[in-house]
Amino acid sequence: MPADDSAADAPRPFPPTSWSVIRDAADTASPTYRASMERLATVYWKPVYGHLRRKWNLPHDRAKDLTQDFFAARCEKNFLPRLDPEAGLFRSYVQRTLDNYVRADHRQQGAQKRGGGVRHVPLDVGETFEPSSADTPEAAYLKDWARATLDDALRQMHSEYAPQPAVFELFVLHDVQRPPGADVSYQALADRFSVSVTDVTNHLYRARKRLRELVLMRVRETTSNDREAEQEMRALFGADA
Repeated sequence: MPADDSAADAPRPFPPTSWSVIRDAADTASPTYRASMERLATVYWKPVYGHLRRKWNLPHDRAKDLTQDFFAARCEKNFLPRLDPEAGLFRSYVQRTLDNYVRADHRQQGAQKRGGGVRHVPLDVGETFEPSSADTPEAAYLKDWARATLDDALRQMHSEYAPQPAVFELFVLHDVQRPPGADVSYQALADRFSVSVTDVTNHLYRARKRLRELVLMRVRETTSNDREAEQEMRALFGADA
């Protein structure tokens, strides 16, 4: 495995997400309007689905349908034309809007067959994800949102590390998804990947730094300013974020 981290250090384009996508999604005349909304749905369906299961006590199939309907209706019904990034957290806005959507859906049940004329957003909703019920709905929604943000950053990071897949695997093994009972000490990783302990230390340092950058980019895109972004980082990922 090469020790060169130039691929991880090189400048990279950052894919548009969150507020930048929201600004595009607010313009129904934009040729990328629907793609932008589908991007938001792909990243954030788990917090939405989990919130429906926990707060509204909906069964899987019903929560799955409403999750798809929520985002699909947003594509069709001008979800965000008056939404201002200065108004606050996108995370909170989605939660409020979702609750209002469920209340309206309850009122309208029976008046109109759900799904008529509305194209579903193509999501694999709920097939491999079931939310925990150990927390309050509000705390669990926060955790799901943090996980969705982190997963999206990791997807980009995985792509960036394509020239160095072993470095990314090392990072995931030590910091992201440790196999139960596995020895992931620096020495064990050095032996496994045929590098020095110093290389392991450097790889992990650079990968952690890059992951935080990617997460912070996403958080900044859902907040109004840098101060709010740092507060949101602490809310989502704790005091050490």
